[in-house]
Amino acid sequence: MNREELDKLVKYQIITDAFDYQELDPDIVEKYKYFEDKFNELLAEKANQFKLKDCHFVIKNHSYCNAFARTVKGYNIIGITTGYTIQMHNIFDQKNIIHILLIALMGDQQLSHAYADLYNLENFELNKFMLNCSIQFTFSHEFRHILQFNSSKISVDYYRNENLDHSTFEMKKHAWEFDADRMASFEVMKYIFKMKRKYQVNDDNIFKCMLYTGLGSIFITKVFFYFRFETSKLDLNKIDFYTKKYSHPHPIVRMFNIIDYFYDNITDFFPKLEVTKQDFLNNALGIIKLYFFYYQPNRNIIAEILNDIDNHLNEINDYNEELFEFAINDTAIVNLLNASGTNFH
Repeated sequence: MNREELDKLVKYQIITDAFDYQELDPDIVEKYKYFEDKFNELLAEKANQFKLKDCHFVIKNHSYCNAFARTVKGYNIIGITTGYTIQMHNIFDQKNIIHILLIALMGDQQLSHAYADLYNLENFELNKFMLNCSIQFTFSHEFRHILQFNSSKISVDYYRNENLDHSTFEMKKHAWEFDADRMASFEVMKYIFKMKRKYQVNDDNIFKCMLYTGLGSIFITKVFFYFRFETSKLDLNKIDFYTKKYSHPHPIVRMFNIIDYFYDNITDFFPKLEVTKQDFLNNALGIIKLYFFYYQPNRNIIAEILNDIDNHLNEINDYNEELFEFAINDTAIVNLLNASGTNFH
């Protein structure tokens, strides 16, 4: 979006709190420009694919890590906050990736060699790969909301963001998040396969590591959204398990939904790949554990997550089943699935 277009959208209050980074230090400008270019590239591609007009991307001046989708006055807006940009850039920084890799190399020998081989692929940057998986998921999730808004055929303005709102609950909103998570995880899988071909990865174990790190990057991003991390601090407050409450499904419910759909598509497209759903769960949680051990060494976040899984596994699976049934009967979602020929199972 050029300056003239942005000024017009601000003038008519289509966009508020837009962040202008052009006058900052060159290294800061480079960071913001990377995110802006990636999101604009993805938005242009998808808007053309789905024949949507008046689609714009904006970076909002807010310290919380967040992303959002909005339709207002006929415009389709996807945005991220300055907090998202800084947090995602920092969390997937090269020095952090090296730290994670060194710890990972102490684990399973076969996978340790595969992680090392992946890291050493010519011209392959593991930190950039994980960052791009995060961007792909974030964009695809928000763009799915834009499609939901347009598919609902209701002439009202819509707004969805990724931070948890404790004041409201609607089953439709939970189902729309369920759908958006599924479609976004599929787009990440497509991106990973694209990178597999680009770097001519023929070894199954290296490919598995790409899948594990891609899935891990999704979960790391989700954690930052859920707990509304600010650029100035990293505090994690555990959310008690729930089902029919708040604006979004519980993080663990969403994790299981993403793993289920990710695994189902992987096994459909790569039936000879020897991988289990438990492998995806173990490795994705392992990556989260390594990241947050780096930031909060005195807290075992994974133990807390596993304890919730043990205590609520039946409720998690039952609620995802209920969300599935609601989703396949929701007019907006059904219209989208029929139009794309997507298999939701």
